[in-house]
Amino acid sequence: MAADGPAVTARAIAAGRGAQHAFGDLSFELPGASFTALAGPNGSGKTTLFETLLGLVRLDRGELDVFGQSPRRARTAVAYVPQAGRLLHDGQFIGREFVAAAWRARRWGISWHRKDAAQAVDHALTQVDGHALARRRLGELSGGQQQRLLVAQALVNQPRLLLMDEPLASLDPAAQEQIVALAAHLRDCLGMTVLFSTHDVNPVVDVADQVLYLAGGSGRLGTIAEIVNDEVLSALYGVPMHVVRERGRLFVMRDQAAGGSRCAAEMARDAGRCA
Repeated sequence: MAADGPAVTARAIAAGRGAQHAFGDLSFELPGASFTALAGPNGSGKTTLFETLLGLVRLDRGELDVFGQSPRRARTAVAYVPQAGRLLHDGQFIGREFVAAAWRARRWGISWHRKDAAQAVDHALTQVDGHALARRRLGELSGGQQQRLLVAQALVNQPRLLLMDEPLASLDPAAQEQIVALAAHLRDCLGMTVLFSTHDVNPVVDVADQVLYLAGGSGRLGTIAEIVNDEVLSALYGVPMHVVRERGRLFVMRDQAAGGSRCAAEMARDAGRCA
């Protein structure tokens, strides 16, 4: 589905909590109706970027537009999907109640009709193939099924930008494939812009339009082939890195031939499994 204009435009932005910036002079653009993988090691600023796009963290410098507005003004067009493992609940909610809670929360204090709510919940469940989960308790569901309901909850208010925070964490390969396919469906059929945080780009290699890779206080944007390579990763990490392509998968490691002594698991696991 075509989209007019970029969903997000960042111009030399810097942000962080406290005195130290998580990233600085970061510039990128997320086109409308696109799927962007957000990669980088722990502490590289992925969470801070999400919080900035949600209007929860102010910029220290630079300009950030979300659908042509400031993040705070664009809040109703943005939804955040946490990891299923971070979901705090007693497991007694049934799926439909869980999804409907987001509709009620957004409209707290505003008159709304039950018919409108029911239609919104039905539509959201349809998009995630979740009607079979609607009457099941959350505590009975697998991590992948819970993740689908989290996406449905985000969709109930019809956002245009979806921020997915490590949605593949702790999921088996089959569930990972389903979540990636769901994100691609939202882009292709609903025209949504998806920013998809992941520690391993391999599951999204064939789906993502581009990758925004954060490391060392900066970032680079491009196709996975343009970014996940020796030259760019070495520049981002500040140490020699080597990317191996084996049977269609990417493996990233310190370049031992250039003086590296060990596999950089913590730094590079986001781009592929450590060999």
